[in-house]
Amino acid sequence: MSDYITAARPYAKAVFEIAQAESKQVEWSDVLALLTQIVSNEDMRDVLESPHMGAADKGGLLIDICSDSLSDSNRNFVKLLAENGRLALLPEIVLLYEELRAEAESKIEATVTSAYPLSDAQLKAMTEALKKKLGCEVTLVTETDSSLIGGVVIKAGDLVIDGSAQARLDSLAQALSH
Repeated sequence: MSDYITAARPYAKAVFEIAQAESKQVEWSDVLALLTQIVSNEDMRDVLESPHMGAADKGGLLIDICSDSLSDSNRNFVKLLAENGRLALLPEIVLLYEELRAEAESKIEATVTSAYPLSDAQLKAMTEALKKKLGCEVTLVTETDSSLIGGVVIKAGDLVIDGSAQARLDSLAQALSH
C-alpha cells in the first residue's frame, strides 16, 4: 500500500497544480471520484489488467466510458496514467489529491474514535480545541471502538493523539515490565 502511495504522490501533486491553475478543484474531485469508481469495479479492473489490451486502448476505454464528464485536461490525465501503467493508482491519487485540496483550503478531517458515543458538547469542545491547535477548519468524523475501554483517539492527518484508557494501560504494563 505504501508503494502505491509513493507512486501516486507525483500524479496527485500534478493534478492538484492543474486544478488550481484552472480554478477547478471541485470539478477535478468529482472526475477523480468517478474514475476511481470505474477502475475499482471488479469487471473493469480485470479488463484494465489484461495483458492483451494496450495502454492506449485502456485509456481510450476509460475515456469513452466517461466521455461527457471529462474535459481535455481530464482526458490527457487519463491517457498519461494509461501510458505509464498507473490506472490502478487512481484510488491513492484521489486520497492524496483530497488531502492537498483540504490543506490548501485550510480544512482537515479528523477521526475521533471513542469507547462510547460522544455528546454534542464533547464534540464541539474537541472541534474547537483541534481548530485552535491546527489553525484550520476541522470536520470531525466519529467512530466507536469498545476495545479502547475509555478515552479517545484522535487522528488528523499525520497527527495522532491517543488518550485512550487502553493506551494508558499498555504504557503502564510496559513501564512495569522494565
